[in-house]
Amino acid sequence: MTANPEKVPTDLLTRDYDINAYIEKKNLSPFSIKLTVLSMFKTYQDITSLERVIITLENVAANASEMSLAELLINTFFQVRTFLSLKKLDIKLHGEIFVNTERIFPPKFMNSERLEYRYDFHIKVEENTILFLLYSSKELNSLETSYVRSLLKNLRRSLVSTKYPDVEEEFIIMLSKVVEAKSEETGDHVNRVAELSYYLAEYLGFSSSDAKLIKKASALHDIGKVGVPDYILNKPGKLDDKEFSIIKEHSLIGFEILRDSTLDVFEIGAVVALEHHERWDGTGYPYGLQGEEIAIEARIVQVADVFEALTHDRCYRPAWPIEKAVEYMNDMKARQFDPMVIDAFNKHLEDMIAIVKSHYREEV
Repeated sequence: MTANPEKVPTDLLTRDYDINAYIEKKNLSPFSIKLTVLSMFKTYQDITSLERVIITLENVAANASEMSLAELLINTFFQVRTFLSLKKLDIKLHGEIFVNTERIFPPKFMNSERLEYRYDFHIKVEENTILFLLYSSKELNSLETSYVRSLLKNLRRSLVSTKYPDVEEEFIIMLSKVVEAKSEETGDHVNRVAELSYYLAEYLGFSSSDAKLIKKASALHDIGKVGVPDYILNKPGKLDDKEFSIIKEHSLIGFEILRDSTLDVFEIGAVVALEHHERWDGTGYPYGLQGEEIAIEARIVQVADVFEALTHDRCYRPAWPIEKAVEYMNDMKARQFDPMVIDAFNKHLEDMIAIVKSHYREEV
């Protein structure tokens, strides 16, 4: 049928097949075809990496209280190796773990192969001093080493805390920053959206604990962008119709990544990821939900996300002045945004502005 694309029913593609886009071969050069295929492979690697991380986090949450320090450290090494191997297919990774100068991994009778690059991570858990060595055949970037530090830090906290929710927040921020790095957004975007979401939830009457849960879940709202090709995410101009149809898939991808989790923050994060582009008047995506059909958590995060985005630079436009952004938020009341959330936004506008003004650069 691709020889005669005009004969392919559009509803056949959109209804019956799980596809991101329809590309006509006659419009692609050999280079473009290769670039498209390689880009899709890369996004698949990113998605599977995040899925493995989430599964591991759930396992640690379920078993941390029953596992010894040595078991947790060894499991952490294998998680690091899995994550980095998915990101860099031909990388070689080895490690050594010492607790109070005694090597616990690999076993003493085994030699540890030392590769070109060595990374040392030091942590202290109660009375134990831990040295976590990672040997790599390829140089790791700052995001990848930060990922390892985050894992180790959360491991330490999981051993000294009886409540797992105290452990997960920094890990979730770490996941979201993987997406931030891919989309080249400002480093504080996730933090500001989380703060805005938290205060909006409190202003709307959520308990402190529920507001904190929404704050953490909000950091996952764009996690599906890991499945969108880089050249679309970072295009310095307006997207065409096909590109926009592809980027809209991020809400569905995010839901698919998170939906099977049993952790509350990921369950709420899945709903937020899916519905934060729905609109109060029913003209949003992916399902055209209307009014209170949209989860309140998603309605809160949408207001936070849009206000933060408008007041900061993006690859396709400079930041708006605060006054223009506030005017837009109110113009879209009962159209894009829940009127109740906008009322809370206006009532506490000074707080909202203070949050987005952190690292804010006025439009020139």
